[in-house]
Amino acid sequence: MLKSIVWFHVAAVCLFAIGCSGGNQNPPTAPVTGKVTYKGQAVEGAAVKFVPNNSEAKVANATTGADGTYAMSTFESSDGAMAGSYKVSVRKLVSVQQGIQKDGEHAGEPAYVNRDMLPNKYKSADNTPLEFEVIADKDNSFDIDLVD
Repeated sequence: MLKSIVWFHVAAVCLFAIGCSGGNQNPPTAPVTGKVTYKGQAVEGAAVKFVPNNSEAKVANATTGADGTYAMSTFESSDGAMAGSYKVSVRKLVSVQQGIQKDGEHAGEPAYVNRDMLPNKYKSADNTPLEFEVIADKDNSFDIDLVD
């Protein structure tokens, strides 16, 4: 009986050691930061999305701060993006009132729709003219000046 208890503890310690030794299993990323401006003004609350041209890389996302700056995240907050070429979309959706609801339980109340406040050409990776190359082991800074 004592022998089986000892073996149980040895097995438990081994399994614990194996399970806890994995560390970070994510592929490497490089820092990616920048600033988004439109008509010379910083854009707050814009969604920045790096969509990889290579199917092995992952999408990276960020939201701009009050000063228009962003730091991309792929696996963890502000960890950057995987090395490679990316198409970049930028959107800023804002709820705006559009008329009054005509029926249902909210009849007579304002009706809202989301409106993109930035030029349409930047809203999709399929159409965007923005393309950046993220280089491994480098701080990658991409300022994005949106134009009509």
